[in-house]
Parts: sequence; C-alpha cells; structure tokens
Amino acid sequence: MNSHKKLRRSSTNRVISGVLGGISEYLDWNAVLVRILYVVLAFTPGINVVAIIGYIIMMFTIPSDTPGSGSAFDQFKTTLSGGTSNDKSRKVIHNVEEKDVHDDKKRGQ
Repeated sequence: MNSHKKLRRSSTNRVISGVLGGISEYLDWNAVLVRILYVVLAFTPGINVVAIIGYIIMMFTIPSDTPGSGSAFDQFKTTLSGGTSNDKSRKVIHNVEEKDVHDDKKRGQ
C-alpha cells in the first residue's frame, strides 16, 4: 500500500456519499466487495447500529477527493452560514438612500 495515500470520499465511485468507494480505493479492494461487507455488517444483530452510526460519522468527517471541497460537515456548515468557504468578508454598501416606493399613494397622488 502506498504510504502517501489518504482516505477520501470518492466522487466517482459513489452510491450515497462515496464513503465506501473511498475506502475501497484506499485499500485497493473492489468497491462491490466493500459494499457487500458493509451490508452484511449493517444487518448483523448487535453490530448494525454501530455500522450505521459509523457510516454517518465517516460521511461527515472524511473529506471528499474533489479539489476545494472539505468533508460533508464542512459543506453543511458552509450551507448553514449562507456563503461559500472562500467568502470570508461581508459586503458593505455605502451612500444608499432609502425611498418608499408607495410614497405617492400615501400623499393621495
């Protein structure tokens, strides 16, 4: 195994979020085999809750292999903040006057 490899969610080999595709690429395994093993774990009594919660945690913590995008958690925070991760500053508008568009109706004209 290459020591320079990093675990990333796959953007090309994905069904839900690319976690299992990224694991299969990292381990150099067949993605179908990894998915079958995960489904077996997800339906095994006693392990199924751990497997499902583990998948959700990995989905939000493992970064994507797409350049410029972080983990799903980072993307979720960006969505909640209403901007992009590169947009760190606020836009300020100067010399603006407020005018009521219905001002003519108030005066009876």
